[in-house]
Amino acid sequence: MSGETAAVVRGRVYGTVRLRHTERGTPAARFTVVQVPREYDRARGQWRDGEPVPVICTVTGPLARHVAECLTDAVHVIATGNVALRDNVLHLDSAQVGVDLAHHVAYIDDTLPAVLAGRSPAPAPRAAATPVPPSAHRAGTARPAPAGRPAPVPAAAPETDWWRSAPRPSWDAAAAPGRTGH
Repeated sequence: MSGETAAVVRGRVYGTVRLRHTERGTPAARFTVVQVPREYDRARGQWRDGEPVPVICTVTGPLARHVAECLTDAVHVIATGNVALRDNVLHLDSAQVGVDLAHHVAYIDDTLPAVLAGRSPAPAPRAAATPVPPSAHRAGTARPAPAGRPAPVPAAAPETDWWRSAPRPSWDAAAAPGRTGH
């Protein structure tokens, strides 16, 4: 179509995602994203929210099924595609839609914990009698550590169910060890 421009829309989903199918059976989803621009108020010397801009987004094909399954009201998203003004309303024919990771944590099929995915956790690995460094597996025999260096310590086996494992320190604690919670 003429008059379309490539754009990126970043905002919150407003309302529900509607999934329909065309006469040929192709899935199509439509949802509204409300983008609220930030504006600098020179009189007050501070930033404030501008006038909300609703954008009607449309996606087709497998992306439509994914959008309908993953997005709900108030989820922050980033959508790219061609934007056009039709009947005084912005429409975005989306090529890509994703959850804005600045506001949400997202899991994909490969990273979803077994407990949340409805799968039974993998069986616990059997404990080895003596840990063998990876280099020994390749060579067939254990090698001594070079002179002046400590012997390598094999890494611990990963937890089979990370959901129940002990929490690790956060990035904040690693980046700012002197910070206190006062």
